[in-house]
Amino acid sequence: MKERLEVLLDRYWEGETSLEEEKELRDLLSIMDGYETEKAFFLGISDFSELQEANLANPAKGYKRFIPFWSGIAAGLLVFLVSGVSIYLHQKKSAEKEAFEQVIQAFSLIQENMQRGTENLQLLQEFQYLNTPNEIFDIENE
Repeated sequence: MKERLEVLLDRYWEGETSLEEEKELRDLLSIMDGYETEKAFFLGISDFSELQEANLANPAKGYKRFIPFWSGIAAGLLVFLVSGVSIYLHQKKSAEKEAFEQVIQAFSLIQENMQRGTENLQLLQEFQYLNTPNEIFDIENE
């Protein structure tokens, strides 16, 4: 029986055992004295597998549905928020550009009017050097 246990342990560590041989190995370990580390290992595996089976029962279904539902809503709100902010910034930028163009047009209009006014003033500058009205009309005083 001890030789069979040794053979099964060697095959198990090599990864060559079947499920029936692993069950036989657990049964032999539970009967035999010694092999404390192997007993702890295989009993730990069986305890772990029992825990896994107990925990594999369907968890609350509402929890699984709850997270995707709210995350979808949050993602949608985030998309709307980002698009709204980008639209607002675009409109603000275009309004600033339009105001800048209007100011440039106003300055060009002012410049045109100033040039017209200065042309008329150049004619008057020629009369600046005349001292008296007599000089304008060539009247001689006698």
